[in-house]
Amino acid sequence: MDTHARPLDAEDGPLVAAIDGDYGGAHGLETRTSEASLRFFARTGHAFVAVGEAGVLGFVLAQPLFDGERPTLFASRLATRPPGDGVALRALLKALTKSAYDAGIYDVRVELPADDVAGAAALGREDYRPAPAAVYARQLGSRAAAVHAAAARRPEERGHG
Repeated sequence: MDTHARPLDAEDGPLVAAIDGDYGGAHGLETRTSEASLRFFARTGHAFVAVGEAGVLGFVLAQPLFDGERPTLFASRLATRPPGDGVALRALLKALTKSAYDAGIYDVRVELPADDVAGAAALGREDYRPAPAAVYARQLGSRAAAVHAAAARRPEERGHG
């Protein structure tokens, strides 16, 4: 069975959440795959899983946004297991790009942690390029504690990297 991408389905939840947990832990990020968020992303029509012989290999979560000028398809998580699986990343990026084009959305942005070298390389192979911007984030209230806790789980901060 060739690796291919298909739309995210509710039954993919536990497998996608496991991949997201590993990815988030490796990059010091909060997970993005609560049951509610997966239902939301599945409804957007722009969320996909990569599937191969070993089952679900990765996922991309995206949604359309409008900034007042033009629509943009924004992917907030792109992850695979094993990390950096180039075949799965390629399948996901092709599905994401086609999904945007089919929806008449001609700007696509993918958010990656700065240390996701494999993700950046896969994006480059699919003609994505770094945007000339830096993103700064601040979380307020109890979310700030969750973000700090996720960052503290990064391998290098635990003395394993």
